[in-house]
Order: sequence, then structure tokens, then C-alpha cells
Amino acid sequence: MDIYGYIKSNFTAVGHRGLPSKYIENTMESFRNAFKFTNMVELDVHLSNDNEVFVIHDFNLDRLASLDRDIESMSSREIQDVNIGNQKIPRLMNLLTTYRDKYFLVELKTVHDDGYIIRNELPMYTLNAIKETGMEDHVCIISFDPYAIRRTRELNKTIMLGLDYDSHSEIYIGKIDCSDLKSMGISLYLPEFKDDYIDKFIEIHKAGYYVLPWTIDSPHEAEEICSAGLNGYLTNKVDVMPGNCQSLNKQP
Repeated sequence: MDIYGYIKSNFTAVGHRGLPSKYIENTMESFRNAFKFTNMVELDVHLSNDNEVFVIHDFNLDRLASLDRDIESMSSREIQDVNIGNQKIPRLMNLLTTYRDKYFLVELKTVHDDGYIIRNELPMYTLNAIKETGMEDHVCIISFDPYAIRRTRELNKTIMLGLDYDSHSEIYIGKIDCSDLKSMGISLYLPEFKDDYIDKFIEIHKAGYYVLPWTIDSPHEAEEICSAGLNGYLTNKVDVMPGNCQSLNKQP
């Protein structure tokens, strides 16, 4: 089953960066343990200065590795030497090769923490890694950056695309409607969860788009998403959060 069919046929609790409530985010250990509870994870990718795609969220390595370096300024060899706890920073290609039967939301990190857009060929090299592993049918490429999404569609006409959206997005690119999603070739909408936006999520879903809000770590919010008829949610606690609507109905 391809990723379109999987999302359509399953209410899914997606492991946000793996299982970060128990393990270091975006590491092989975090993904391995998340896959004990779900078939889909979300992850973040950056490009080294020699064009290798690595799985990590932050641009700067200070928070995770106590190293004041931006990952885009480092070579793949330098990145491989970095320790995050007792883990290494995974290459995207290695992760996809290890879990060929799973599904992935791969976020292109091109909007810097300081708000500016990084112009590099992360979309192209990410697509190359996905194609080389034969995982095109199991991956959705997502981003907060409409330019990165449009560039990805220019390079690949068929891979599934998703748009991340939060309060900062609303400031920088304005409110999103279905015509915007259509113009970018988006199939999956990933909004930051807010109670007062649920009607908007339902409207977009009814228009034919998949909707997976983030980050949901309480059963009450998960139940609200299920009741709205959405496709699931991203969670930091995929080991304890309900993975389907039937489980939610059994919550005390």
C-alpha cells in the first residue's frame, strides 16, 4: 500500500521525531522504538555542505550536542563525528533503507530558526535519497516553506507533498485556503493544533485534503481530532497515545 492509501485507510498516531518523550529525537533509537507502536513517523532533514541529507531538527547543534555549529556549514564527515547522547545523526538514506515497510513524513528544514529562508538544494538531494532507496511510495515530503514545496514538485511530479502551518506561517505567508494548497500540489495539511481552528481543519478535510494536526499529547485532544473526522495526528508520545478511534472510545 502506498502512503496515500495508508493515510486514507487509517486514523494514525504519527511519531513526531520518533518517540522523543523517551528517547533522543530523530535518532535511530527513537525511530526504532516509535515503530513498535505506529507505522508512520515524522522527521526533519538538513543538507551538509557536501550535499548529504541528515536527519535532525535544529540548524545549530548547541541544544542537542553542545556544539555551536550550524549543520549546513559542516561536511558529512564532521557530522558523522558528532555524538548526540550515545547516538549518531542518521543519514536519511540509512533510515529509509532500514525501515522499507514503514511510512515517513520528511520535513525539509529550509526556514531558519531566525526566520530567514535558506536557499539550497535540499529538495533535490532529499528526492535523490528517497529515489535511490526505492521509497517514493512510502514518503510524503513536507515543509513550512512554500518555495521548497514548489521546488520539490518541479523536480518530482508524483511524490506526495504536505504543508506545515503554524502561527508564524500565518504572519509570513497569510491565511491558507484550499486554493493555496491546490496551487502547490499539496495533498496533506499539517496545522498546529488549536481548538478554535478545528472548523477550518474540517473544512479543508471535507474539500479532499488529508489533515494531520500537531503536536497532540493528550487523549482529549486526540478525541477531538477523531470526532472531527480528520486523518490522525502527530504526537511525541506514540507509545501511550491512542492509535485509532476505537482506542479513544475506550479511554476512561
